Amino acid sequence: MEMSELDSAAVLCGGRGRRMGSDKGLLLMDDRPFIEIITVKLLGHFSEVLVVLRDTQQARAYRGVLDDRVRILTDELPGTGPLGGIYTALGSISGDAALFLPCDAPIVTDEFLLNMKECFRRLGGSCDALVPWGDDGPEPLHAVYSARVRGTVEELLSRNKRKVGTLIESINSCRIAAISLDPTLQSFRNFNRPEDLRI
Repeated sequence: MEMSELDSAAVLCGGRGRRMGSDKGLLLMDDRPFIEIITVKLLGHFSEVLVVLRDTQQARAYRGVLDDRVRILTDELPGTGPLGGIYTALGSISGDAALFLPCDAPIVTDEFLLNMKECFRRLGGSCDALVPWGDDGPEPLHAVYSARVRGTVEELLSRNKRKVGTLIESINSCRIAAISLDPTLQSFRNFNRPEDLRI
């Protein structure tokens, strides 16, 4: 089945950053918030960019640092983690699928984004998800998910199954070598603790 272009991207920012001690999306790199760096990069490649936040209070904090073209969503199912964020975004995208990124991975490269779009052109019609896979396993928060899996997400959450890994095991996921998408692997580097910021 021929798929349309991958035109939607969503950034998941609903976590509380307990290990970091602050909201990770608002951390600074080169004096710019992570979320600004990531969304500006996405706007260069996607016509629709969404940010999923946990509540309206967090949304107020983010509005001032985001380009007006970025759509802000808040969790439809609060407290359900990244999988709940995927559920929210898939209910709002205008296309068939979206690329998802976490808000704590600001070094995403143009090469990674272009390669994911190309993989979608080649494989999007035959896969429910396109998941990068590295030496340590899947990168389920740097993946493309089809809108058609939203019902599966809802069913998993109704059974209190919140791991995104459970989703990729429950659907037709296509593995892609992470190193083929970004040979530097910098796109997958995330920042979870204060010491991670010493780069």
